[in-house]
Amino acid sequence: MLKAAVFLSVLLCAGYSAHGADDPKVDYVAVDGMDRRLVRIHFDDPAPDVAAIQRTDFWLVYSKASDKVRKHTVAGVDTSGFSQQNTIVLQLTQAVPPDWDDLDVSLVNERTILHVDSNVVTKRPSGNSNQQGSLEAATKRDDSDIYFSGSYTGVVDGDPVWDIDAFGGYMKAVQTSSHYWGYLGFYGQMKTNSSATADPDSFLTYGVYQRALSKSWLGPFQAPYLNYRFAGWEFDREGKELNFVTSPVLTIPLRLSGKLKGPVEPGLTLPHMTLQLGTEFVDALKTPLAEAKNWHTRGLVGVTFSAGYAPESNGLHSILFTSSYQVRIPSASEIFYDDKFAPVDPTTGKKGDTPPMLGTQARHTVDTTLTYMFLQWAGLSFEHAYGSLPPAFAFTGHSFKVGLTFTLKQTSFGRYSILKP
Repeated sequence: MLKAAVFLSVLLCAGYSAHGADDPKVDYVAVDGMDRRLVRIHFDDPAPDVAAIQRTDFWLVYSKASDKVRKHTVAGVDTSGFSQQNTIVLQLTQAVPPDWDDLDVSLVNERTILHVDSNVVTKRPSGNSNQQGSLEAATKRDDSDIYFSGSYTGVVDGDPVWDIDAFGGYMKAVQTSSHYWGYLGFYGQMKTNSSATADPDSFLTYGVYQRALSKSWLGPFQAPYLNYRFAGWEFDREGKELNFVTSPVLTIPLRLSGKLKGPVEPGLTLPHMTLQLGTEFVDALKTPLAEAKNWHTRGLVGVTFSAGYAPESNGLHSILFTSSYQVRIPSASEIFYDDKFAPVDPTTGKKGDTPPMLGTQARHTVDTTLTYMFLQWAGLSFEHAYGSLPPAFAFTGHSFKVGLTFTLKQTSFGRYSILKP
């Protein structure tokens, strides 16, 4: 056993690749510019069997910087993009140094000893703006840093209205060569769903911090992400409502497929779910009802489901289905709008303006979207929504929307932190 270990070490140190014609071939290796704990690896065709590359103990990674060599432990292997793009992501416990000069990657399994050729390791020049803020087409709403959807909405038993849903965010990994603290960034959204014109009537904006609490799995559960919106504002123009919010939330991914071996990358099309558990601490800075102007909390529970099919052929890049449910439970009376309390003109039978009300009832919302992406960055969306969202909690009955969708994303893994929980 000792002789075999010594022989294997000699082979790897000598740069020897003991593989046949049918063994894996790596043609691209790169360190993620947004998070240097992530190493992207692309395989040439024909792609290997995923079972031969998906285990963490199959991989050896060394980096060299300033004549110092470091060994990096592989904590996870993300194979979510492998079936369509021949790409996996190695997730390291220690970030590659920012001034690294060389990266040594080897694959050793029961059948293969593969030492990756150094000429396929890509190192972006220092200061390259594309390394830190590159944009690419996203696959859906929950995988986007920049998103715009414009819709014409038909409401059951109501007048048709215009709908706008647009948001943007940016996340950056906070780390040194020896320590990783998480992601820090911001998120903003503007929305219109009750206007006869395409004029935004509410916005949300938050400063956010996110960190994965570990890289391990417990059965079908991945260790949770901590998403802390440490400072945020919620504004509704029509309701004249302005809230300050600070909110810690745990997001717990669940794997619904045996193909997922590492931490879930948001945006994958394999069926998956997440659970959200958290609290929103709210200060009503401005409100039409004086008695609602106070600090209170909202308990927050949510669940999401996502699945899709992505052939990436001409005219059909992907078909995606997402559904989410959230419930907020206020600790004190909080403002809401429900048109069932609106006065009715006895002569015309039409409802007047909906008055603001107070209550502690649970605030539910359901949102289900089917998206047909004819290009990687553009498509058609069909959405059903029901319920109410902060800050004004204007209740919307069953509504159906159809519209164009445009998406871009930052090439990072900080997805859960810039999205609403």
